[in-house]
Order: sequence, then structure tokens, then C-alpha cells
Amino acid sequence: MSRRDFFDQQAANWGRGRPSDLAERLARVVEITAVSSGQHVLDVGSGTGVLVPHLLQAVGPSGLIVAVDFAIKMLMESKAQDFGPRPHLVQASVAALPFSAGRYDVVTCNAAFPHFPDRRRALAEMARVLHPGGRLAISHPIGRAAVEAIHRATGGPVEHDALPDAETMRALLADAGLRVVTLIDEPEFFVVVADRS
Repeated sequence: MSRRDFFDQQAANWGRGRPSDLAERLARVVEITAVSSGQHVLDVGSGTGVLVPHLLQAVGPSGLIVAVDFAIKMLMESKAQDFGPRPHLVQASVAALPFSAGRYDVVTCNAAFPHFPDRRRALAEMARVLHPGGRLAISHPIGRAAVEAIHRATGGPVEHDALPDAETMRALLADAGLRVVTLIDEPEFFVVVADRS
């Protein structure tokens, strides 16, 4: 089974088993990322859109949210949540984002980075669409160990998907021209924020 087929198959049940305080954890991601009013934000690997309401609140009516995912059924679940006319939903791969260079103030990637087979390419693309000084946030609201355990138990195409350790993440980001400004690696929360110089 391909990764895309796997995520399309899982879309309808993707929200099951979430922590009861998930909303607070996602709000923390947005706060740490310093998303603010009027910004243009690209949410990569947006899935069913769990981060979208927090981003919409942060950017306000003058901001822009574009949610991208390669699995169409994930985007359909996001659309069903009725966020209104925003965000704009786009089906695309992180390996070839269909946006011009320097287009976004912020790129978020929540609960998706472990699933990218070519992490260097993914980071290069996310960095490319950031304007100079823009920020990239890679997060997982359940922490690295829990992500690995869930993926091992799930098996299939995600069995070996994991978040890199802090040292590896810093090196990957540096190779993409990004400088780490915040890295939090707690047992039940992970976020790294880097800026494009």
C-alpha cells in the first residue's frame, strides 16, 4: 500500500485517540511560532486541519491560511469541518510545493514531518516558499517517543516513521538554510522553530 493510499484510508478516523488537551497543545505551537495578525501561513501536511482553527485565530481576517496535503481524503475531512471560506485547500506533495519562492511569512508542519520520505527535499521546499526572515515550525503535539510507538504499532508504510532527534533536526534545518531559534523536545510535546536568513 502506498503512503497516499494509507492516509486516504485513515482520513475518516484520523482524529481518534487524540489527547484531551490537544487544543491547548496546538495553541502552544502557534504561540511559540509567533504567528500574528495579517500573516500568510502555509500549513504543510495539514491533514484533517487540526492546526487550522488556531492559525485562523492568530492571523485574523486580514491573514491568509493555505492548507496543503498530498492525501485528497484528508483535505476532504478538513473541508467538512467547515472553517468557512478559509483556509484555501491545496492537494500537493511537500516535495514539489506549487507556490512561488518567498511567498509565505510562516510555514507550519504539524504531525506530518515523520512521514516525509525525503526530509532534505521537504525542508528545501518549505524553506524555498518562506520569505527571508520567515519562520518554519515543525511540531508534534504528542512528543517524539509517542509518535514512534504509535507508528511501530500501526505498521505498514508508517512503521518506521519518526521525528529526528534534536541534533539531527538542527543539522537538517541548517542544510536547508534555516537557523533554529526554538527547539522544545518534551515527553509529550515537540516543536522546532527555525527562521530563513
